Amino acid sequence: MRRRKALIISMAILLVVMAFFVFRIKSQSKMAMALPTVSAIKGDISSKIFAIGTVEAAQEQEVYSTIQGVVEYVAEEGQQVKKGDVILKINDDDLRLELEQVQSKVKQQKLELSKLLEGPRLEELEKARITYQDALAAYEAVLNDYEKNYELFNLGAISEKELLNIKRELDVKKNQLSIAELELKLLANPDEKEIELKQIALEEAQQNLTNVEKKLNKTVVYADFDGVVLKQDVKPGMTVSPGTLILKIGSSSDLQIKFNVNEYDAALIEVGQKAIISGEGFGDKTYNGEVVKIAPSASVIQTNRGNETVVKATLKIIDPDEKIVPGFSAAVEITVEEEKDVILLPLECVIEGEEGKQVMVVTDGNISKRKVITGIENELYVQIIQGLSEGEEVLQNPSLSDDLTGDV
Repeated sequence: MRRRKALIISMAILLVVMAFFVFRIKSQSKMAMALPTVSAIKGDISSKIFAIGTVEAAQEQEVYSTIQGVVEYVAEEGQQVKKGDVILKINDDDLRLELEQVQSKVKQQKLELSKLLEGPRLEELEKARITYQDALAAYEAVLNDYEKNYELFNLGAISEKELLNIKRELDVKKNQLSIAELELKLLANPDEKEIELKQIALEEAQQNLTNVEKKLNKTVVYADFDGVVLKQDVKPGMTVSPGTLILKIGSSSDLQIKFNVNEYDAALIEVGQKAIISGEGFGDKTYNGEVVKIAPSASVIQTNRGNETVVKATLKIIDPDEKIVPGFSAAVEITVEEEKDVILLPLECVIEGEEGKQVMVVTDGNISKRKVITGIENELYVQIIQGLSEGEEVLQNPSLSDDLTGDV
């Protein structure tokens, strides 16, 4: 009797346990069907970073006054200019008068030096040579006479007075010869010192001429490239001094945007990445850009949130037109990662577990955890690299159903 009663109790307990599991499975299936799910799809995904910057001219020409004078013409701020256009003209009347004076001085110095180098006329030189030859012949004749009379004096044939008379005549002839020789040398060989002084005077005059010509060349300034006048600090009629900034020109076809990215996004940005540029000043139009420069080090700037570590970068505008000009603010959207035709899920479908990232897969009303490997993420979707196939169903909010899952 007792055995039969124990058997009945055991069978009752078994039936209760079996009923519990059947009820749990049915409840789990019903709850799984009640929770929202999404299917894994194939598509394209990209990750972007956003920044704000200012449009600048990549090429600029700053025009400073290098001479003192009155401005006759200067390009207006905002004016479009072409390469080679006159953008500044300073009055050159005084410089042109100075140029004429210096040119005359150079001509005079050249003539004076030429006269010294060319020497006397041929007839003057020939006359000096004849005078010298005559003086030399006269001196030699008297010298010969003196030597003969000196021997006679030693023999006592003539008196000392007679010898002295001949000696005086010899001294006169010698002096005449020296003068003739000096005159011939002066005519044949001009004074080297005088020539040197004339050459120095000519060089100084030529240097003055060069300086005046340089100043004249600086009275007119031309645009180095096609662009727009960004700044004009001087008006026609004003007198400018050397070193005065007169105007600044920026290239209208070579534009760039300088911007900052925070230290977290800095690891993602690379030279060559593409960007979309928009701004209030452009209306509905957007422009294409490309990252061309990234600073090699970070810097700290002051923001309304306090100090922030940023990396400076530069973006080239690929397709500028007349609507986008230097000075406009611009929003920059840079694509830092991109994949096409990959498995995608909404971000909220993936949870972080002890063993990594997981999703809740729903199969025939049953829910199971599955580990996945993810790739690119953006504000809406995440790329599933491994662990899920296209079309598989997963819970949209898996954190709401942890008590229903079982590991697979």
